Amino acid sequence: MNETNDATRPLAPARAGTLVAIDGEVMALDEARVPVTDRGFLYGDSVFETFRSYGRRAHALDRHLARLERSAAALEIALPVGPEGLREEVRGLLGASEDERRVRLMVTRGDAPALADDGARRVILAAPFAGHPPELYARGVEVCLVQGARSHAQAKAGSYLVSVLAAREARARGAYEAILVDGEDVLEGATSNVFVVCGDVLRTPAAGVLPGVTRGIVLELAADVGLRVEEGPLEVEALRGADEAFLTSSTREVMPIRAVDGAALGSGEVGPTARALLERYRETVPSRLD
Repeated sequence: MNETNDATRPLAPARAGTLVAIDGEVMALDEARVPVTDRGFLYGDSVFETFRSYGRRAHALDRHLARLERSAAALEIALPVGPEGLREEVRGLLGASEDERRVRLMVTRGDAPALADDGARRVILAAPFAGHPPELYARGVEVCLVQGARSHAQAKAGSYLVSVLAAREARARGAYEAILVDGEDVLEGATSNVFVVCGDVLRTPAAGVLPGVTRGIVLELAADVGLRVEEGPLEVEALRGADEAFLTSSTREVMPIRAVDGAALGSGEVGPTARALLERYRETVPSRLD
């Protein structure tokens, strides 16, 4: 059964009611225009963040802006405005909304030559977002393993081809999410991070993965639910043999995994640790709202 999958949506937010801000100017989606010479369009020469609102307030915005700065520095893209300017633009867009939003904040190198240090363009899209279906959290999701690794994994870059192709493979195989693996090592999801639970130990890959914002929050919350954390290599067999496993991302929060490549994980049902972490995550959301 095909389940709702985020992986094809980062570049295609829901159209109805989507608001856009381009270089600080707010407009409806059908009015938004970016030149075809923009390097983000031509080459994926851009960085971005995706996050959601709760109560029309951005969640963990400080963390997302900090990662955007790190990604831009890694790709040598000069941000056109500072974090506070971006924060105000996000607030303005959410303030113009009447419902919850999934926000994509993108900075491209603009129309400048590749070696230029100015001319960057910023685009913010805020699409209506009602959250994921509750039944996915209740029954868990199926994932499939796909060989592949992102270049510049430490930067959230717009060149997302590896993830897009992995997501398409997952859809073709009837899975909710693709898990990227390098040989026998688990890396990350196409649009998520991966955790496994073995007894009272929470394990997650550390090398070759994007340091997800939600991943970081979950690591901080692990002790609250009685877990010890181990960051390091994670073998495919450790994933297959785990008591529990789950995905994390800004829109999914903590999404339990029930099966890998069609084989049940653990009991095949959502386990107590994933439930406890999801509950704790949601309890602490208000403390991270901007």
